[in-house]
Amino acid sequence: MKNLISKISMIFLTLVLGAFALTAQAHEFRDLGNGYIIGIGGDTEPPTTGLNQADFFAFYGTFSDPTTWVALDKNAGDKVEVGGFAAKFASEDYNAPITQVLFPILYQFIQTNIEGNIGYLSNNFNVPSIGAYGYIIGGELKKVGHPKKTFAQKFVCGAGSKDTVLATSFECIQ
Repeated sequence: MKNLISKISMIFLTLVLGAFALTAQAHEFRDLGNGYIIGIGGDTEPPTTGLNQADFFAFYGTFSDPTTWVALDKNAGDKVEVGGFAAKFASEDYNAPITQVLFPILYQFIQTNIEGNIGYLSNNFNVPSIGAYGYIIGGELKKVGHPKKTFAQKFVCGAGSKDTVLATSFECIQ
């Protein structure tokens, strides 16, 4: 019986993770500590040159178990203040230097429904050519009833992903 419950639990977890991966397959997620999790990626997949927007997600839960993730919701009193910029990097490497900052600066992340999840969509920015792109973002998060979290993070597409737990990433522009 214990073995059967274990198998059912694994099947359930696989289905939940699979469903979540379908909605967030083009985003990289990070554990910020103290229960806070963020994710970012392009709003359009596959990414293209021209006008783009960034999708940003903020959750509270256990990073290694997406079934525990609860979206931060401004309408419920949670705080999500985010800003930053998109940039082109010399290569698909986390430590690659920035070769170009894309404008305008990402200052406006509006809460919206992104493929059935509470997310935040940035203002438009222009991607002039193919290459390795990413985001430098920072801000403050606060889930009602929990301490606030201030953060600054860099995200680089493709092989530049730093997620070694869930192996999430977003595509470079080809």
